[in-house]
Amino acid sequence: MTQMITPRIMILGAGGQLGKELCALAANCELATNFEVAAYDRQALDITDADAVLRAVKKERPDCVINAAAYTAVDKAESDADNAFLINETGAKNIALACAAENTRLIHISTDYVFNGQKDSPYNEKDEADPQSVYGLSKYKGELAVREVLPQHIILRISWVFGLYGHNFVKSILRLAGERDALSIVADQLGCPSSTVNIANVILQIVPQLCEETFKEKKFGTYHYCDAPETTWFGFASAIVESARVAGEKMKVKQIIPIMTHEYPTPAKRPVNSRLDTALIEKNFGIKRTEWRPELDVMIKALILGKN
Repeated sequence: MTQMITPRIMILGAGGQLGKELCALAANCELATNFEVAAYDRQALDITDADAVLRAVKKERPDCVINAAAYTAVDKAESDADNAFLINETGAKNIALACAAENTRLIHISTDYVFNGQKDSPYNEKDEADPQSVYGLSKYKGELAVREVLPQHIILRISWVFGLYGHNFVKSILRLAGERDALSIVADQLGCPSSTVNIANVILQIVPQLCEETFKEKKFGTYHYCDAPETTWFGFASAIVESARVAGEKMKVKQIIPIMTHEYPTPAKRPVNSRLDTALIEKNFGIKRTEWRPELDVMIKALILGKN
């Protein structure tokens, strides 16, 4: 692979919240690196069809594939396991096989849900996976499939994702805050909200390094990224409501009540600790954590403007 000025990237899952952000950011002429982009959403490419994936990679001839395609309905996955595994495991394997066949590098997006959440400190890349939900297990099986067939990969685990596109916690809280006088939000689960803008920036910082002739083989592997600082779902919800009020949004909610996980049962078990250690990605790629609050404020202002 030759050193290049303009990497050609193939974004899978381009219709999702991270995929759309990647497409928007990659088209930004103010970035340090220019990109040629081939974007595929689920209508354009079924990642569960191995032949279709291989044909698409052969056609596009990318320097790097970014797999942001995933089954992300965490609770629904408990009763829809076949589809979750088909997309998150089989789909991931199909993409990795196509990349291997075409000598193309892969950045595959994974999740904090591969851990059981019982550790007292942030999880690092050497910690043992022990998923507690169908979603978490399907994503972990996808990681294993990528590792098995494609040495030239980066698996990037992220957590508590929010952004302007798609469905997420921020949009749910804004809607509920406009409908209810009080919100009861889980306060005993720790994690780090992460903006799709910041995550996409991280990925697009990795790509040029990944495509250089001098990229060291030992840098391939699994990495963690999340924004700073850590908080709880209760803390995150409080920040969302505060940000919306500062932006001028009128909401019905008067009280946000902290509750424990057992008071809000869900079909899928959530990790009590979703914090991720990001020391390795900083060491190998020079990427430091970005704070999530500024991007939350920007997102909420954009949503409010969009309503008016």
